[in-house]
Amino acid sequence: MQVLLVNARRSSYSGESISAPQLGLLSLAATLREGTFHDTKGTDVRFIDDQLFVLQRPLATPNEFLRGHHPDIVGIQVLTSSLKNGIKLGAESRRHHPNALVVYGGVGATPLARKLVEDGSADVVVKGEGEVTFSHLVHEYGNNGRKNLRKVRGIVFRDDDGTVVETPAAPQVMRLDKLPKPARDLADMQLYNQISRGRSGNLVTSRGCSYACAYCYSKHQWGVGQRRHSADRVIEEIRELVEVHGFDRIRIEDDDFVEDVPRMQELCRSIERSGLQGKFEWEAKARPDLIDDDMARMLRDSGCFRLLVGVETLDWSLLKRLGRPVKVDVTERALSSLSKAGIGVQATLILGIPGETDEAMRSTITWLQSRLGDNRHDIVSPCFFVPFHHEVEKDMAKRVDFTLETDDSDCFTGHIPVTSSEAASIDELWKLYDDMTPTRRDGKYKRIAYLADLSTVQTRLGLLDGGAPQTKEPAALVPEVQ
Repeated sequence: MQVLLVNARRSSYSGESISAPQLGLLSLAATLREGTFHDTKGTDVRFIDDQLFVLQRPLATPNEFLRGHHPDIVGIQVLTSSLKNGIKLGAESRRHHPNALVVYGGVGATPLARKLVEDGSADVVVKGEGEVTFSHLVHEYGNNGRKNLRKVRGIVFRDDDGTVVETPAAPQVMRLDKLPKPARDLADMQLYNQISRGRSGNLVTSRGCSYACAYCYSKHQWGVGQRRHSADRVIEEIRELVEVHGFDRIRIEDDDFVEDVPRMQELCRSIERSGLQGKFEWEAKARPDLIDDDMARMLRDSGCFRLLVGVETLDWSLLKRLGRPVKVDVTERALSSLSKAGIGVQATLILGIPGETDEAMRSTITWLQSRLGDNRHDIVSPCFFVPFHHEVEKDMAKRVDFTLETDDSDCFTGHIPVTSSEAASIDELWKLYDDMTPTRRDGKYKRIAYLADLSTVQTRLGLLDGGAPQTKEPAALVPEVQ
């Protein structure tokens, strides 16, 4: 049984070409290879990151990497902004491998599961967390074909009589340590490191979040609440990234690294005792309301060089309506604590939250810029409000009025405006975008995070030399035709 896992490329509207290892797919791969949940041990699993592939071969089509494989199952991971490219991948997969089962998963597929099956884009859609469900699907399909797919929980598929079937939800993996480490050996870690300048040394130490902000899709993907790896497991993965793959910078992808303070403290102490301290630095995400001087010092002592802190907006009444009642003085205290400890801040804000005026958005940017800058890692990372998940759109519509200006999922990246409200028109939001500029380097606001475009990344890859393409074609990321 050969399973080909593919991460679909994002749309060009994402504004950034950098890619990082897709830990969700690599976790699926490891689970299949080790037979963690079902008898799938020894499955021949292949992994392709289409986002990385297109950086090397901008004019390439999926034909180039599909030709080197003979999959029984093609699993395609999609975000909202990569959905259309994922559907194209599925169609190409069917053309090259007509007998392969085409399976979709990811946050872009889950809310549209029934539609993707009804219109023939997918044979099967895996909803939500994938390890248990996909393992069962591979096991069942490998032994019985499509005959017993109703046994697999957490999928949508079309039965033999043409009926679209949605099976009951699969159980979540409550003890995350049961999952094997992601199969990073399937990914070109050196290339990820080269294009991202260290950002691609990533890991996940927990899943989910105990908060329920209306604009966030996390609770719809992982459920409400946070499940966590043990400190020993986290150190094991860090050691692999540092000692095997040579990373000296690691990004922890958790929704909120500091949600459980005692556990955060245990992780910091474990890093200090591991013998790895000083060999790498790391960054993570955190809500501002738990950050104080003591926490900031502990984080810094264990090697944290930056925290991504969700500011979103300074309008407390609006935050309260959206389920995130964090006041300005709480955010200011957190920024001050991090600054004193020598930790940089990546301050995120959401532009175009329905009900927020253009003036208020610009005031938030200005306020942040006046409070950041002492640390070289300080940046402001704005994104535009996007209802990435259909459930988010419904939840937001209950609280605030807004207009969705386009239904083109390619535009749902956060990089460009797609909604408007009575408080801020789409024209005002586009003017704000222009003031930041697409490259974010030469705009009105100087501390806006720079988004690396395609030419920048290709220069890092050695494909461009002083603006001119090099004559030598890069090596393919896939096997040669068998």
